[in-house]
Amino acid sequence: MKSKLKLCKTLVALSVINAGLTPAFAYTVNVNSSIPITQQVMPALGTANSALGTANGLLGQIETTLINIGTAVNQQGDRQAALIQQVAQTQQQFEIEQRRNDRLLKAQDRYRVADDICAQSVSGGTSSAAAAAAGGQRTLGSASTSKDVKAIFEVPARATDIDASTTADVHSQYCDTADYAAFGGTTFCPAVSDMPKADTSISSVLYGAGEEGKAPDGTFTEKQTDAALRYTKNTALRSAGRQLSRGEVKGAAGRVYLGMIQQYQAMSDAAAQPQLEMIANSKPNPATDAALADARKTPEVESFFQSFASSEAKRLNRMSASEFEKFDVERRYSNPAYLATLNNKNEIDLQREQIMITNLNNHLQLGIKEQLQKTNILLGQILSNEAYNAYKPMLAQQLQNVNAGVSRK
Repeated sequence: MKSKLKLCKTLVALSVINAGLTPAFAYTVNVNSSIPITQQVMPALGTANSALGTANGLLGQIETTLINIGTAVNQQGDRQAALIQQVAQTQQQFEIEQRRNDRLLKAQDRYRVADDICAQSVSGGTSSAAAAAAGGQRTLGSASTSKDVKAIFEVPARATDIDASTTADVHSQYCDTADYAAFGGTTFCPAVSDMPKADTSISSVLYGAGEEGKAPDGTFTEKQTDAALRYTKNTALRSAGRQLSRGEVKGAAGRVYLGMIQQYQAMSDAAAQPQLEMIANSKPNPATDAALADARKTPEVESFFQSFASSEAKRLNRMSASEFEKFDVERRYSNPAYLATLNNKNEIDLQREQIMITNLNNHLQLGIKEQLQKTNILLGQILSNEAYNAYKPMLAQQLQNVNAGVSRK
């Protein structure tokens, strides 16, 4: 009996398993009969085992597929993580290198020595050169080796006839072909000079004395400076009367004469000042040495110096204030190498150069303003002189009328 119950439970269990895997079939089981179990149970077990094998195979395939998918997902995640990490490391290295380059550029901008045509040294020396030239105006005469030039500034005023005779003697150094044709061979014109009419031509002040047709000189030699001073003597520092002695000044007439001489010399000094300033600006100026030497280390500046500088500037490696200022302008305006250099500049250097050009323009405009102020002073003195010449005779005549009226009373 127990074996029959056990067999029944087994059949029920197989029916449940079979119901989940294969279509359900009803089997009539007679536990009380003697039908062999192999005719009913064994075929069902075979079918169940086959379904289980199929299911297990399918589940195995699904499991394998899921494992492969998971592995692929994991591998892709690993690759993405590695890629993200690599990008982050690359970005970090780039930022580090960029910061390093920024620090290097800042250090170079702060501590570097100017090494191109945009050097600041030239522009930085312009003001100091101008100041040195202005301070040297009063030493123009004492710096000369010619006695007659020294006398212009150091010897008391001489009588007009003596002054004119000295002027004729000096002119013997500057005879031209016309002078030689008129009185050549005399002490007043022994030969045609290599600086014809240097004491009577304004070009001596503007461009430097020399032979006819020569190129302008930005820096004067000593002989050119002396010639320019002699021209100034003939045009603005002429003698209007001799200086009095101590005894002559004591009387009333002497004091009046001395006062008139002082008034005349004040006017003459104003008239000569623009010429003296230009001559001082044309003399070799030691204040240009350092800036010029530093700038000439650059090949572009050196080549432009050789093509631009005057002979005296090349000989001394020193420029006058006026030539130095012009050099600072021309090395930008008419130097092709400057334009080529600008093409290789970064934004910061270009901005710095623009600031330098703006400062240079401001310097030049300030010079123009100062010249206008001096011109206004001279114009005021000219107006005063014209008023003096116009009103002096009228006032003198009116004074005579006043005196005549008083005497009649």
